[in-house]
Amino acid sequence: MNTKTLNMIFKLKEWQEELEKQKFAQLISEKQRLQTYLMELEQRFSISLSINSQCTSEELATIYSEINYLISQLEETQKMIEKIDIEIENQRQNYEEAFKERRKIEQLYDRILSRIRTEREKVEEKVVNDIFLSRFRSE
Repeated sequence: MNTKTLNMIFKLKEWQEELEKQKFAQLISEKQRLQTYLMELEQRFSISLSINSQCTSEELATIYSEINYLISQLEETQKMIEKIDIEIENQRQNYEEAFKERRKIEQLYDRILSRIRTEREKVEEKVVNDIFLSRFRSE
């Protein structure tokens, strides 16, 4: 494998890693938005429960339907947060795997560079020896 190919692979992995980071950031912001919405629903639920003893049956029915609506919204929001948590965990695992792959690529790159360096040193040594021998023979 030559260095150009390895550099291309390395760049592609960096781009892929950046896309995964952006996806992860979007999931985190979505989770925060849903948690804020969940808190608002819970506050609204607690406000709905403050029933005064002078309520009419229509007001009680309205409060009951509001409570049912809030409960369904809370359940849906909690399910969405759970799904996002699962996706966040998957993203974290993907990121860890990508990080390991990147380390492997960097190690390969380092090996190639060290091989190139040793080969270059061998060639330079051979050239110096050839030059020295040719000068020695010519004298």
